[in-house]
Amino acid sequence: MQIRLIRSATLTVELAGIRLLIDPWLAGKGEGRSYSGKGQSPLVDLPIPVDEVLDGIDAVLVSHLHSDHFDDVAQDLLPKSMPILCHGRDQDVILAKGFADVRVIGDGIQLGALSIRTTDGRHGPPEVLNDMGEISGFLIGAEAEPTLYWAGDTILCPEVETVLAVEKPGLVVVHGCGALWKGNGPLVMDAGMVMETLRLAGDATVIVTHLDAVDHATVSRADFRVLLGTDSDGTERLRVPDDGESMSF
Repeated sequence: MQIRLIRSATLTVELAGIRLLIDPWLAGKGEGRSYSGKGQSPLVDLPIPVDEVLDGIDAVLVSHLHSDHFDDVAQDLLPKSMPILCHGRDQDVILAKGFADVRVIGDGIQLGALSIRTTDGRHGPPEVLNDMGEISGFLIGAEAEPTLYWAGDTILCPEVETVLAVEKPGLVVVHGCGALWKGNGPLVMDAGMVMETLRLAGDATVIVTHLDAVDHATVSRADFRVLLGTDSDGTERLRVPDDGESMSF
């Protein structure tokens, strides 16, 4: 399995001969919106040209419709024939954007040799859930490959703990920038939640993404690298990739 972090939550996953693009946010630096009033997101440019991001993509997975997960630029640049895999709640909206092949993942869908299903989570504490709405994660598996649990825009919550305990994935991707909305949060995992996820994940490798790109973040890549230098409890299983970095498993 090959995983490449593009930027923020956007990454590519290649396994069993299929290349997936997850949650494409393709705007240039400062060309999106501000989530806190501090600055225009994304705070950094894409590390590679958009053409390279899209090269060889067989399908796109969309976890939810927030602007930093499926933005207007991605919607304009992706071929309208591209298979878009999503939660059922988002299918009609994506169809209305002109995409012709929008597939509901639900409890399970096959894409070639891949099996994919959605997982649940919570996009922050109760105070923000009406504003944040529902989100999804994904479980992605193929024969002779480790199961990948891409948790999505969620805090550590019972839904996530259940997936870790029952599915025992070999790889876990979490969003670790914390982030606040109108003073409340975190909206996704903060450093403490990531470290607890690492403990709950058994022998799995945990990959931290969604860092250094949104203006309402409260945790940075540098914060995690301090943790890696001071906490020896399992941190050899914690990966904090740079934008554009590829990892093989």
